[in-house]
Amino acid sequence: MDRGNASIVAVIDDDNDVGDVLGGLLEAMGYQVETYRSGMDFLSTARFDRLACLVIDQNMPRMTGLEIVERLSQRGVNIPTLLITGLHDPEVEHKAASLGVMTVLEKPMSHHELLRFISVSVG
Repeated sequence: MDRGNASIVAVIDDDNDVGDVLGGLLEAMGYQVETYRSGMDFLSTARFDRLACLVIDQNMPRMTGLEIVERLSQRGVNIPTLLITGLHDPEVEHKAASLGVMTVLEKPMSHHELLRFISVSVG
């Protein structure tokens, strides 16, 4: 899949407030953002070739952030990913690294770290 012109940041979080705040912050910084409230919504409607990177919440009902990354991998889709988690869990961090997740941040996360990841991913 050619993602050479990818420019959109996808935020996947079941918490409306978190998704809105992250989306608003990134839009205020000049990024194009698409927000999704579930992994199923994202996997069924997103156009992966347009996505520069993903910001995914780990703890969501029905499908975790790592399960989303696994499903993308099974489809041959590799998009730079930042995983957000509310709890420090070495097992989650290890699995995330094995799946190619670039960064794992704990909530509340530093906006500086988030923006650095986005800046590097979008270019």
